Amino acid sequence: MKRSHRVVFLVVCCLLGLLVFVTVLHMIGTDTGKARLVHAASPVETVPVRRQTLEEVIGGSGTVEQFNTVLLTTQISARVLEVPVKIGDIVKKGDLLVRWDDRLIQATLESNQQFVETSNIKIKNETRQVERYTALEEKHMGTPLDLEKAEIALADAREELAKATVGLRQAEIALEHVQMRSPIDGIVLERLVNPDETTHNDQIVIKLGALETVLMAAKVTEEKIYSMQLGLSAEISFPAFPAETFQGKVFKIDPNIDPVTRTFTSYVEINNPDFRLKPGLSGFARIHRTAKDVPAVPSVAIINPSGDRASVFVVDNSGRANLRKVGLGIVVNAMTEVTGGLKEGEKVVTVGQLYLQENDKVHSTSKSNITK
Repeated sequence: MKRSHRVVFLVVCCLLGLLVFVTVLHMIGTDTGKARLVHAASPVETVPVRRQTLEEVIGGSGTVEQFNTVLLTTQISARVLEVPVKIGDIVKKGDLLVRWDDRLIQATLESNQQFVETSNIKIKNETRQVERYTALEEKHMGTPLDLEKAEIALADAREELAKATVGLRQAEIALEHVQMRSPIDGIVLERLVNPDETTHNDQIVIKLGALETVLMAAKVTEEKIYSMQLGLSAEISFPAFPAETFQGKVFKIDPNIDPVTRTFTSYVEINNPDFRLKPGLSGFARIHRTAKDVPAVPSVAIINPSGDRASVFVVDNSGRANLRKVGLGIVVNAMTEVTGGLKEGEKVVTVGQLYLQENDKVHSTSKSNITK
């Protein structure tokens, strides 16, 4: 081989060796598994834990529902004369809902009043008889049997008075219930009786919905169930009122997930003093959850974020990665609130953490250093 050929061959070999060396260094610097084989530091990207304000907006569409339902039942058995309301009517407290025929009740009331008066007169007479026979017996002019009969008659008269008094009170109470008036400001949800029908005791005749406060039943996607909390503020808009936004707060949360829509229901309480919001009205709720000045990390840094053992790799001062369990709060724009397990300024691994093992030695890449 000529000398020039040998020189070219050596140069090519050197270049190939240099290329292999650079490739190996690159693999060690970018592949955690290869770095671990040669006991080199694993390449990762890190960011420090920072305090910031996170605001999450949770949206859900739904319809208005009455705050509660009032069931009105009859207290008498009588024929209905008048039902001046229909389904959907807005009623005020004290408005007439149902009126019954009171003629039989009036007759019963008068009869019992007379019975009471008669019983009182009879008691007076029987009391005089007892006093007379008692005086005669004391003078040894009467017999014990006559006195006993008089006492029995007095007891019977008192019993009749008690029965008459009960009947009178019942008639008076029934007379108070011949008119049913609304106990609340609300809306008529159901009317279960009509004129000329005869009702019986404890029969439901009217269903009212309370409307001074209403509930917006917002359907929220299931991944937000852990973000929802009672008392969160909300803004609700309705197509029926395009220029207005109604304020409310989360009143109740249904923990059950609809298997078809994969949503759960959050009930937002809204003040409705003018009764404009009626059951069935559709709208959209924007529920706000804010965490002010809280430690947060990029969501990609969290291992097993939806499980019971959420954790992150923290790089200590010696350059080693340690797995640490953390508590999680709200998630906003790829940032997650950390409620426990980390301190402000600690560095967490955001890239390469899935291949790390406990106590691995790591080094941050240039991108991570720029992020810091």
